[in-house]
Amino acid sequence: MILFLLFIVLIAYLFIVFKRAKRYKYNTSNDYLYKLDKDIISNLKIDNNKLELPNNYKEFDSLFLKINLSFNFLSYFLKPYIKIENTKHFFEYGAKGVRYLNLSHIANNRVKLTTKNITLSNIKADLYGYKNDVDLSKKILILAPHADDAEIAAFGLYKTAKDVTIVTTTIGEHGLCNYCDIYNSDRLKNSLKKAELRTVDALSVPLLGNVEVKNSLTLGYFGGSLKWMNENQGKKASSYVDGFESMNSFRKVSHAKVKLPLEVEPTYDAFLNDLSEIITQIKPDIIITPHPTIDSHQDHKHTTIGLIKAMDSLNFSCKLLLYTNHLELSETYPVGNINSSISLPPNLKEFYFDSLYSFELDEEMQIDKFFALESIHDLRDSLVFFSIKRAFKHLNRLVKRKVTGKDNNYFRRAIRANELFFVVDGKNIDKLV
Repeated sequence: MILFLLFIVLIAYLFIVFKRAKRYKYNTSNDYLYKLDKDIISNLKIDNNKLELPNNYKEFDSLFLKINLSFNFLSYFLKPYIKIENTKHFFEYGAKGVRYLNLSHIANNRVKLTTKNITLSNIKADLYGYKNDVDLSKKILILAPHADDAEIAAFGLYKTAKDVTIVTTTIGEHGLCNYCDIYNSDRLKNSLKKAELRTVDALSVPLLGNVEVKNSLTLGYFGGSLKWMNENQGKKASSYVDGFESMNSFRKVSHAKVKLPLEVEPTYDAFLNDLSEIITQIKPDIIITPHPTIDSHQDHKHTTIGLIKAMDSLNFSCKLLLYTNHLELSETYPVGNINSSISLPPNLKEFYFDSLYSFELDEEMQIDKFFALESIHDLRDSLVFFSIKRAFKHLNRLVKRKVTGKDNNYFRRAIRANELFFVVDGKNIDKLV
């Protein structure tokens, strides 16, 4: 009987391991493919899991250590990570091959790598350093395809900065039927309420990051329409939700410091004109926007593609800090627990960037970011208090996330020890598309 029970437990655990492996949608034993060619400090030695950095390491605002992981049986069953100082750096279950540790914010040049359920295979390692000179006192423009993207990607950075404007490009009325339980599966009513809440969130949540309401505006283009408008220039877009007719009800610009038309037609010309006017009036020194190659969401891609077209037409140039909230290869990125480090994403093909920038979030800022995300309606289960049945459904999802490791919620993914950006110099923006 005991042997039978042990057999059942083994089968169940192997099933969990199988489910965890499938969640990534890529082979976790493959190397991450990056050609980092900035300031390289080679021939560093990892001796007994200890590493000594050169004395000038603090000259770089961002540091990444190339390491090689070898097979470790435990990594398939228990979360593998390396702890450096007080921060954990997680890897995929069953991780093997080339990976990159984010050493950007360490306090001491004598680094101890405490490994857990993971094995380092190399004693030599290359360190890549970046000097980005990101001046947070200058003018910063953040493009958010949806209400929540600015907070997920850059809340810590924009709360620290001095002069920030946040522009949300789409309504985000389509997609998940978040409130269908309330509206008896009436998709139109759900979408109208979702659009209303997302518009309010886009204007109000940045207040938690010290961004005045006059510096937050919503352009109101239909969710999922940017790619279509680009491919059908001269034609008017419509919502994917039947009966959702007006975009201008959710275009909130009259209060803003930037002066835009109060009403527009949902066309690509109008979208490019909006972006051109925003750039012309703000003249930002830094623009934070999704990376058009590695972010899978079409609204994300085409927000940045539209930006590039507008910058080209104006012959305008500035530094771009690019983020991804929907990594094309896998939505599980970044792996690991809340409060841990974000390093380079899994990458099986090259994509363009000039530099890497890691912005540190201390413990207090991580707490502030939690409350910012918790204030966004779409990121929480608004119906959990409606009934015991609903509460049990929520509990069931939490248990499944824990058992299978399939946890894509943004509280885990975004509340981290740092925010990561791919930097592109203004003169190189055409290489992005």
